[in-house]
Amino acid sequence: MGNVRNTKYGYGIGFQPTEFVYASLVIKGGSNIVFSFNLFNSSNCSWCDSVISSSECIGCVGIKKKSYCILNKQYGKEEYEVIAKRIREEMGTVGFLPPSFSAFAYNETAAQDHYPLTKEDALQKGYRWQDNIPMTRGKGTLRWENIPDSIHDIDDAILKEIFECRLCSRNYRAVEAELVLPRKLLLPFSRICPQCRMGDSNRKRLPYILWHRQCMCAKDSHGHTGTCPNEFETSYAPDRKEIIYCESCYQAGVI
Repeated sequence: MGNVRNTKYGYGIGFQPTEFVYASLVIKGGSNIVFSFNLFNSSNCSWCDSVISSSECIGCVGIKKKSYCILNKQYGKEEYEVIAKRIREEMGTVGFLPPSFSAFAYNETAAQDHYPLTKEDALQKGYRWQDNIPMTRGKGTLRWENIPDSIHDIDDAILKEIFECRLCSRNYRAVEAELVLPRKLLLPFSRICPQCRMGDSNRKRLPYILWHRQCMCAKDSHGHTGTCPNEFETSYAPDRKEIIYCESCYQAGVI
């Protein structure tokens, strides 16, 4: 990420001069972007998806080198400004589209991975919930308990098998890379499906929360007497076991 400033609640922002981005994903070049996804060199856009080299757009998808567009329809500058003002006023100060606009249930999206909710909480917040997420079960040709423990005992023929996840019983296949890395690092072949692996990885990440903490360094050699007085924000909660240093104490300890 580079050449980025004044960005909030954004992910995958930058690689070209980018500024004034709010609640948006994958914005590469441009400015004044809100509630949008996958925009390239575009400016003054709201609620847009996959827009390239365009400006003054609202609710547009898949357009290129356009200006003054609303829902992919092009207007004159004066008419656009009148309609755009009314849309923004009716959307209110929050700006997010209501959950009913989502094409997917909450537990079918990445939101469930990063901000998990129970079915009851999701429904209370107005989200849909999918009880029957598409998958197959009972079609496996090799159960997880029959997979050899040693990676040395597994040959490429295993890539033709259909597996059954040890955790959720979902059927899945493996790709060649899932053999290459375990063979290189001498790791066992996985017995859980990609979805469960990703969920396990997400649960091990630090939460999207910052706590106000004080440096825990007590080494006089780091330029302070007693415990370091520096305070900072960190994603490590106070009840975690890790010892947290400020930047200067950390650098003094590793350099």
